This record gives sequence, structure tokens and C-alpha cells, in this order.
Amino acid sequence: MTDSIINLHSTRESMASPAEPFTPAMRDRQARGKNPYKLTSRTESFQDRERRDFALSVLDSPEQLMMYALSAGDSVPGQRVRFMRMLCGFEG
Repeated sequence: MTDSIINLHSTRESMASPAEPFTPAMRDRQARGKNPYKLTSRTESFQDRERRDFALSVLDSPEQLMMYALSAGDSVPGQRVRFMRMLCGFEG
């Protein structure tokens, strides 16, 4: 019985002290909801993310899509293509 208690204690110790300690940068990434173990930072910029979110919101609303088509003097399919390109990151 004491062997199982000792094994349980050693298991808890190994879980508490991981082989790779958390660095301040890893804690920062974890606090921001990102993967702390990911070494490369190949994320999109804030402006790119905002542009894609904007394009998605326009494509999600037919009224907004028609409004942009009327204001640009273009057709609805033409504006849909424009916002799809913006959503895919092909247009700046």
C-alpha cells in the first residue's frame, strides 16, 4: 500500500514540474489565448484580420453588399467578388 502512495506522489511531482519550463514569453502567449509552445509567430497583422472580418460582415449581409454595390456603381456580383478577394487576402 505504501508503494502505491509513493508512486502517486512521484507522479504528482513529475506533473508539477514539466521538462520544459514556461518562459515569460510563453506565459504571455498563453494569456492571450495562443499556443504557448508555438515558436514561430506567423500570424496575420491586426489590420489584415480587421479587413477580413469587415469583408466577412459585408458578405454576410445582403443589404450591406447591395449598399456597397450602389455606392461604387458596380453590380452585386462584382462587389461580392471584391469582398471575397478581400476575405481570402488577395486584395489589400
